[in-house]
Amino acid sequence: TKLDDTHTALHKKNKRKKRRSIQQAKHRETMRAAKREYMEASLLPQNYKPALSKQDVLIASDAIQRFVEARFKSDLKLLKHPAPLAFESTSKINDDLDGSEAHKAVSFHIANVPRDRGVASVETVAEEYGLDAEVVQSLANWKRVMLQWYGFDVGRGLFCESTSIRKGYKGDVTHSNVANQWDWELRIDASQRTTEFLKSVVMTIWRIIKDCERMVAEDFGLEPSLPEQITFVTSEELHAAWPNESIHGRETAAVNKWGAIFIIGMGWPMADGSAPEEIRSPSYDDWNLNGDIIVKHPKTGYRHELSSMGIRVDADALRKQLEHRGMTHLAAAPYHSAVLEGSLPLSIGGGIGIARLLMLLLQRGHIGEVHVGVWHQDHHDQARAYGINLIPDRLVK
Repeated sequence: TKLDDTHTALHKKNKRKKRRSIQQAKHRETMRAAKREYMEASLLPQNYKPALSKQDVLIASDAIQRFVEARFKSDLKLLKHPAPLAFESTSKINDDLDGSEAHKAVSFHIANVPRDRGVASVETVAEEYGLDAEVVQSLANWKRVMLQWYGFDVGRGLFCESTSIRKGYKGDVTHSNVANQWDWELRIDASQRTTEFLKSVVMTIWRIIKDCERMVAEDFGLEPSLPEQITFVTSEELHAAWPNESIHGRETAAVNKWGAIFIIGMGWPMADGSAPEEIRSPSYDDWNLNGDIIVKHPKTGYRHELSSMGIRVDADALRKQLEHRGMTHLAAAPYHSAVLEGSLPLSIGGGIGIARLLMLLLQRGHIGEVHVGVWHQDHHDQARAYGINLIPDRLVK
């Protein structure tokens, strides 16, 4: 009938209208996502085209990790050790990073009470053995305790493949809230607490990185980008050379000039009273005998930090650094008191970012291409707009 025909035409019109509305909404969402800058756009690679397939990245990642770990064992005389996932809280053995509230470790409570299997018991069990624990942020302090526990001689040590949660960090091109690194520690004696010894260890690590880059070039066809030598520069020299730049700005300027640098002295304020090159925990590195390996990333052109390391605090260095940071209350904690009493071995140690090294040597534009992080949807959207597909931790829109 004529009425039926009218209803059919109206129904079709409404379907077309609804379809257009959905398409317009999708277009607006696409435009909104493209315009939003979850990450600073200048850090993202331009005209990015990954050199290797996703599966080739897995194969190459495995090769890199096996290569580096073999060289840790041969060049640095380190044994591989299982990595803990958490520490008992009151020991203060966890890394407190810069000591700020924002960077406090993720904590949880362990009740240590018996539970019925299957059906939960309705009875309340008195908690007698409960304790508080923290998720690992790094193994800096714990490794030094392990040197003592295993009785390592001077010139020997250990390394772990550790995973930590850094809840206070906003994810970006090189930062993930889930961090993985090689945590290493080497026993030394008092005569080796010098800048020259620090440099010698840095050069050993640099040689491992360069040799690994050559392996990647030969086996996977990626053009090397790192200089043969690493340049040593103090934080004061860096500050003096680029006084008007931000901290990351002068580090980027430095790697654009030299390709790879090791910045010596991270933690103390500059001589002119300005902020330190980086705020460090007072508990592990001696701020006069530590530093970072930073290189130029071939895709982003930006500073790319690979490692933070240093000669560890002795009693004098720890006391001064705790006083400077107004954290002298930590002197009574088990770990800190052991350092102040001189009962722990002297050591040098640090962390080398596994995903950071993979991102560099495999020339990927984002750490999330070689590492499983927890990323906001807007992070995924912006990365895709630049040709970057992050490894998902879930079904991603």
